[in-house]
Amino acid sequence: MLGKFFRWQIITVVGLLVVFIWAGMVFAEEDNLDGLTLRGITIEDKKEFFPGTLTVPSNAEATRIIQLTPGGVDVVLAETFEDTYSLNLEDTVGQIPGIFAKKRFGEEVRISIRGSGLSRSYHALGLRLIQDGIPFNRADGSADFQDVDTQVLQRIEVYKGGNGMQYGGTTLGGVVNMITKTGHSHPGHQYRFEMGSDDTYRMNLQSGFVFDKSDAFFSLTGADSDGFREHADQQNIKFNTNYGLKLSDTAETRFYFASNHIELELPGTVTLGAALGNPEAAASASLTADQQRDIRQVRLANKTTFDLGDGDQVDIGAFVNYKDLFHPITSFVGVIDQNGWNFGLFGEGTGTYSLGGFDNFFRMGITTQTGVTDAKVFANSGGVRGALTSNSDQTANNVVVYGQNHLYVTPELAFVTGLQYVYAYRRQFDILAKAESDSGSDYYESFNPKIGILYEPSETVQFFANASKSYEPPDFSNLTSSGTTGFTPVEAQGAWTAEIGTRGEKGRYAWDLSLYRAWIKDEILQFTTGTGVPNTTFNAEDTIHQGAEIGLDVQLGQNLISGGDSLQWRNAYTYSDFFFVSDDQYGDNDIPGQPPHLYQTELRYDHSDSWFTTLKMDVASSVDADFTNTFTAPGYAIVGLGAGYDVNKKVSLFFDARNLLDKRYISNLSTSITATSASADFYAGDDRRFFGGVRWKF
Repeated sequence: MLGKFFRWQIITVVGLLVVFIWAGMVFAEEDNLDGLTLRGITIEDKKEFFPGTLTVPSNAEATRIIQLTPGGVDVVLAETFEDTYSLNLEDTVGQIPGIFAKKRFGEEVRISIRGSGLSRSYHALGLRLIQDGIPFNRADGSADFQDVDTQVLQRIEVYKGGNGMQYGGTTLGGVVNMITKTGHSHPGHQYRFEMGSDDTYRMNLQSGFVFDKSDAFFSLTGADSDGFREHADQQNIKFNTNYGLKLSDTAETRFYFASNHIELELPGTVTLGAALGNPEAAASASLTADQQRDIRQVRLANKTTFDLGDGDQVDIGAFVNYKDLFHPITSFVGVIDQNGWNFGLFGEGTGTYSLGGFDNFFRMGITTQTGVTDAKVFANSGGVRGALTSNSDQTANNVVVYGQNHLYVTPELAFVTGLQYVYAYRRQFDILAKAESDSGSDYYESFNPKIGILYEPSETVQFFANASKSYEPPDFSNLTSSGTTGFTPVEAQGAWTAEIGTRGEKGRYAWDLSLYRAWIKDEILQFTTGTGVPNTTFNAEDTIHQGAEIGLDVQLGQNLISGGDSLQWRNAYTYSDFFFVSDDQYGDNDIPGQPPHLYQTELRYDHSDSWFTTLKMDVASSVDADFTNTFTAPGYAIVGLGAGYDVNKKVSLFFDARNLLDKRYISNLSTSITATSASADFYAGDDRRFFGGVRWKF
C-alpha cells in the first residue's frame, strides 16, 4: 500500500517544489522583492502577541498564533475575497491546498478536508465548525454551510486534521474557525451591491462603531437569485451583530446575535449524460416533489475574556441556537420537518510558564453541548406535508476536554504534546410508533493523544511533524438514514494520522507543504442504493487516506509597467489517495467522491494606480463515482477572470467572470455502490457566469 503514496505525480510535484524553494534561496538576496505572504500567513516571532481586543485578536496576532501549530494550517483574510463575488465557502477557502470545496447549487457547498465526510453529499460531516471560537455545528456534529454569511467575516482560520485538536476538534477533517468583524476591526459604514447572471442580486449594509468602553458591529444581507439550474431559486436574509464591552483593563465581554431566513429550491441530481448534455435542467423528481430547504435560525452567544497577566488568558462563554428546517426531498423520504435547540458552555485557558528552565506555551479547554430536536417526517405531496410518517425526539450530548503544550527545548525547537477526552451520547425516541425497534441510544468515548515537533531554523522558515488520533461519533442522518428508518447503531470513526511538512518564505517564493497518511478504523461511509432510496450508512473496517497539500506563491516581478506595481502567481495543489484495505466487498478499491488531483492557480497583476486583474484556472482529474470503481465522472479545466478598481478611498468596483470557455463539467456527485449511465448521481457545474459589484464606505 505504501507504494501508492509515491506515485509519479507526487514525486514530480514535490520535486518541482524543492527546485522552486532552492532557486528562491539562491536568488533571494539579488531579487529583494517585498510584500509576499502565503495566503495571509507570515512567519513571525512566536512570543509576540498583540491583541486587537481581548475577545477578538487582530488578524496580525491570529496569524502569529496559528504559526505555533506543528502541522497544516492556513489563514484566509477577508481582503482576499472582498473584491470578488463571494457566494459561499467555496469562494473563500476553496483555494487552500488540502480543501475540497465544491458547489452543489446556490450556497450549498460540499467541503472535505483530507477526505472527511467524503461520501456525504449533503450538509456537513467530518468538520468542526466554530465561529469566533464558539461551536457552530449542531450537537450531533451536522451543520449547514449556507448558514454562514461570508460578508461579515474578517478572516477564516483552518486547522487541518489533528491540528484542530487544540480548539476542541475531534474529527479527521479538523477545524474551521470563522472570525466575525467587530467595531474595532471595521469601524464606519459600508454599503455593497452586487448583481449578475441568473437575475442574481445581493445587498449588504454593515456598520462598525467604537465607543469609550465598547464597540458594536451590525450587518444585514439580502440576496435573491434564480440560480443557474432550473428549480434552483434562492432567497435569504441574514442579520449579524456583536457588541463588545470592556469591563476593565483586563476583562472584556462580547455578545453575538445572528438570524437567518433562507429559502432554497433543490434542483437535484441527474445522470451524467443529462448533466453534460443539458446542465440547466433539474431532475424531474425534484420538480414533482418540489424539493427545497427552508431554514429559520436564531443564534445567541457570549464570550468573556480575562487577561490574567504574564501572557495568561481565560475565555468563558455560552451559546444557544434555535433552528427550524422545512425540507421536502424525494417522494420516498418525504418532507423532513424539524425544529431544535442546541446550547452549551465552553471555557479555555492559554498562557506561558517555565519548567526546568524551559519555556512552555499551553492551551487547554472544555466544551459541552446539548441538542434537542423534534424530528418529524411527512409524506411529500408536491412539496406539501401529507400524512405523518415519522415522529421522534432526538437528543445529542457532547463533552470535549482538551489540552496542548509547547515545550521549547531551544528558541528554535519545540516539542508539542496534546491530549483530548471525547464523550458523546445519541438517543432517539420514536413517538409515533412507540416501538423499541425504532428507538435507541448509544454513547461514544475516546482519549485522543497528539505529539509533534516544530523547528524554525530562521524567522521565515518552519519544519514540522506530528501524529494524532481523531474520533468522530455519527450524526442522526447516519443513525436514522435521514429519518426514514428507526435508530440503527453506527460505530464511531477513529483514525491515527501522521504528518510532515514545511512552510515559509524566502525571497520571491512562499510555500506550504504537508504530506499526511491516516489509518482509519470504522470509516463512516454512505452510498446511494438506487433511484429514490436515501443514502445508507455503513462502517468500513480499514481504510487509508493519504495525500499531499502543496501551496506555492511566486512574486514574478515588481515595477514592471509603473512604479509600485506587482505580478504574483499563486498555486494550490491537492493530491488525494483514499482506499479500502482488503475489504471483504471492495478489496483495495479507491473510495469514490473526490478527484485525486485538484490544482488551482491564479495570476494577479496589481497596478500602482489602485486597480488589479486576475486570471484563474481550476483543474480537476476524473473522479470515481462508485465503490466498485467501474464508473467515473470526467475531469475538467475551468478558466475565470477578475478585476477591480478603487475609484477613490471610499468607492471600489469589481468584476468577476467565471467559466469563460463555457465548459460543461461535473461539479459534484453522490456516490453509489455501482454507478451506470442511468444513475442520477451528478450535479452539473455552472456555465459561463458574470458578476459585478460596488462597495461604498462612508
